[in-house]
Amino acid sequence: MHLKTLMPTGVVVDEEISRIRFEAKDGSRTFLPRHVDFVTAIAQGIVSYNPLKNGIEQEEVFMACDEGILVKQADMVYLSVRRAVMNNSLEVLVKTIGEEFKKAEEERKISQTALARLEVNLTQGIMHLKSKR
Repeated sequence: MHLKTLMPTGVVVDEEISRIRFEAKDGSRTFLPRHVDFVTAIAQGIVSYNPLKNGIEQEEVFMACDEGILVKQADMVYLSVRRAVMNNSLEVLVKTIGEEFKKAEEERKISQTALARLEVNLTQGIMHLKSKR
């Protein structure tokens, strides 16, 4: 299989793999070669996979991923996420999910709230101007 992990800023992983494990919204999954084509929503968590180098399975690699979508089609696995962090230490990745991703999500919610307030104020201003005519 070939794994291609995509973020809005670019490609994070693009390599041959023998196996991928991930946490979907409906439970944990493992895909091996010849697995049926599949599409699922990815939950925030750790994705692990085994790279293949010259046909030899390598040591498991870990990646902290934000929510996203995984598509398995033929021998391709596409993983599209908002954020992904690679590290050799599982402890660091778990901490990343627990702190950095949650902080970024809180900041996103604050920004959305501010934008919603601006939209309401703009709409009220326009309505006020229309009523003055």
